[in-house]
Amino acid sequence: MKSVLSHRSVSRGRSKVFLVLFLLFTAAFLFGSCRKEGGITPVMPSDTQSTAPEADTALPGEDDGAETPSEGEEAADVPETDPEDPMKDFVPVVRLAVCSDTHINNSTNDVLAQRLGLLFDTAYRYADAHPTYNTLDAVLMAGDITNTGNADQFRALKSVIKAHIRPETEVFTTMGNHEYFGGGQTEYLRSMSDSLDVHAVVKGFHIIGISPRDGNNYPGDVIRWLQQKLQEAAEDAPGMPIFTFQHHHIKDTVYVSRSWYTADSAALKKAYAKYPQVINFSGHSHGPVNNPLSIWQDGFTMLGTGTLNYFEMEVGMTGGTLPPGKENAAQYYIVEADAEGRVRILPYNILTDDFFKTASNTDDPEKQLIYVIDKPSDPSTYLYTSARGNDAAAPYFAPDAQLAIGEITDNSALVTVPQAFDDACIYSYRLVAEEEGGSRREIKFFSEYYFEPMPETVSCRLSGLLDGTKYTVRVYPVNAWGKEGDPITAEFETDTFVDIPYVSAHPVRFEGTFTDFESQTSLRRSSHNGVFSGTADGDWFGGEWNGPESIEDARVELAEGKGYEESTAAAVSMNGSSHANRAIWLYANEENGLTTAYPRFRYLRVWVDFTGIDFRKASFGLVTMQNELYTTDDFDSRSDLAFYYLAEGETEWKTMYHGADDGCFGAAQASSVKDFKGWLAFPTMDFGARKGTGESFSAHEIKGVYMYFDYSSDSMLGTPFYLDEIALVEDYTVFTEYGG
Repeated sequence: MKSVLSHRSVSRGRSKVFLVLFLLFTAAFLFGSCRKEGGITPVMPSDTQSTAPEADTALPGEDDGAETPSEGEEAADVPETDPEDPMKDFVPVVRLAVCSDTHINNSTNDVLAQRLGLLFDTAYRYADAHPTYNTLDAVLMAGDITNTGNADQFRALKSVIKAHIRPETEVFTTMGNHEYFGGGQTEYLRSMSDSLDVHAVVKGFHIIGISPRDGNNYPGDVIRWLQQKLQEAAEDAPGMPIFTFQHHHIKDTVYVSRSWYTADSAALKKAYAKYPQVINFSGHSHGPVNNPLSIWQDGFTMLGTGTLNYFEMEVGMTGGTLPPGKENAAQYYIVEADAEGRVRILPYNILTDDFFKTASNTDDPEKQLIYVIDKPSDPSTYLYTSARGNDAAAPYFAPDAQLAIGEITDNSALVTVPQAFDDACIYSYRLVAEEEGGSRREIKFFSEYYFEPMPETVSCRLSGLLDGTKYTVRVYPVNAWGKEGDPITAEFETDTFVDIPYVSAHPVRFEGTFTDFESQTSLRRSSHNGVFSGTADGDWFGGEWNGPESIEDARVELAEGKGYEESTAAAVSMNGSSHANRAIWLYANEENGLTTAYPRFRYLRVWVDFTGIDFRKASFGLVTMQNELYTTDDFDSRSDLAFYYLAEGETEWKTMYHGADDGCFGAAQASSVKDFKGWLAFPTMDFGARKGTGESFSAHEIKGVYMYFDYSSDSMLGTPFYLDEIALVEDYTVFTEYGG
């Protein structure tokens, strides 16, 4: 798929608009469209163009009946500009579509391939309907264009492009980290391009793209090449926008860039900052393009490109970074520039087959979202600086807004929140629930602004509550800059739980014991992990922390004399040479007769001996009878997760916290338990659902106990640590003799 490229230049004078346009359109008939140098070879189409996908392959929310307007028909999807808008006389002379993270697999018919095809189809439909300029000049794909970078995926990618592209459109791509999962640079250069980096000139506008090396890095020779091309572009077209792209964000710029970025952020930022006319596009994070923080300006302009695959958000929400419905994501930008170098950027939602609306939920919900850059080379005109957050008003609820409390049980309730209002974006909500005269807990959850239409209400399940207890709930609206508005409040009371007595099939010392290992003569390894696949058919399972695979290097064995007061304990070890994340599950089953039903409890308490052990990270959790896993590790975004410890020989319990923004304890979290021996206790309300809903553990029955761990040093491989007296109790400081 090689292309023959012709050369043309574009006038950059500041003469009257009509003269410039006349010369441009005259030149368009006489010359080709672009020139390329020192970059990748664009993917070009065959002579035959395919039609859009059949109706039965339509995506959820897609308008199956959309048609291209006929000649002379007014196009509904051409944006209308405000009469007072400085871009009201905007007439494009170049048009690009920009995307990233398409993650194409081997198939040309799966949902990701369909979405990519629709990107071309919808961009062409928009261009065709434009009254003055009906060309899509180029498509920029900023890395992770395939899922693992193997030859079959590149073939599928090129097949989709070939089936939808028109002859006048060029495609420019760069590698992402996912291209290194398979064939790496060798396969990319063989399948897609003759260069890892690209410098092209399209309708007089410079386009520069760079690929990471070794998956995530942009070393010195790449930065020097970038600097050279930026200088050439600036000299060739003074003051005109320079469109650049790479896969990774620069740290602390666009939305999610504080979590997902390249280690070479400082060098990239320094290179781009010399040229304020740079408009840079990056991906990797999968953050939604209609978040106002997806565009950033400080010396130059950056935009996050979203994804055609699944959303991933910034840290901070109780449910984690992957929201429910995350797979409903398919978005890109249409980017246009006029003869004066003014730029407008139109975020498009493939799933709704329409341009994104503003995410503000204000009195004008149908207002189209358009990012405008009137003078790219003049930072004093920038609209999307950090000052937006300083000047932003606080969000607010409608005067008659009320919380709805439903599905109340003895330990949970569903809180439904009407959407608040904001002049930019209702980002999230902070829910505070307080027991009458007791403890306080907090949950943070997204507003789902990234879905269209934005739902009228969002719900959050409060779980892990006390029975027969009055609660006051306050919900605060939060905008994209973290500003909070006044809350709305409601009260409710949980049902009274008819408590059950604790009964053990084995002789145990304390009330609430799950297992003390004394009654077990051997520990059978399960061939299945009930949480991720199959049914547990043994006493324990060892494997990866988040998958079904049984991995032999994780071991659990009985150890006489190593437990509490020299009783029998479980010895857990990592054998061999592997230094990877591992987890163990201790399961109750008919054969071992471990207790599954408990009176009300609030803590998992366990005796441990970590002599000679220093975990890099570790966490505990519980498995419900429905094979659902709850762990502190699934409340990663919280820094207030306490756990309690009583060292052997001590009489006073002390408090320690899991790591900041991480639900694990250990050396990497400033909460090392190196050489600790004694009791640990974890609040079960701080065990979050692995399914990512932000729900706390609230069951009265359990099927198993979970522990994830990895070591701070390989020298600990083969060295066992010990677990004993695992119990579920209401008060971790009280040791009640069973039957006493």
